[in-house]
Amino acid sequence: MFLFDVASRHMEWLALRQSVTAANIANADTPGYRARDLAAFQEVMDKSSLALTQTSPLHFESGSSIGTGSRLVRHEAWDRSLSGNDVALEAELMKAGETSRMMALDSGLTRIFHRMILTSLKV
Repeated sequence: MFLFDVASRHMEWLALRQSVTAANIANADTPGYRARDLAAFQEVMDKSSLALTQTSPLHFESGSSIGTGSRLVRHEAWDRSLSGNDVALEAELMKAGETSRMMALDSGLTRIFHRMILTSLKV
């Protein structure tokens, strides 16, 4: 069931990234606005410890749970306008497409593993 927890946290991170990307696109013409992005999901996972669930004293001991340490970071600007705005619509749309593809992949993999577990329980 740990797989579903990681997939759920990744989907939460993707939803947050999508909202940050949408805010960047919405403020593309706002003078002085600086584009933002989230720290990579890999960084979030590196800062958290992965834990096993101990259901028997013979199993490994469990550690702490995964943290939700998503943080905003400054976006690397492609270019900056005269008004000081550094939102590049092309880059933001590429991020939105990448995030959408990752969401589809996560939900597809979760669905497949869910079916696999249900099939194993029917036996």
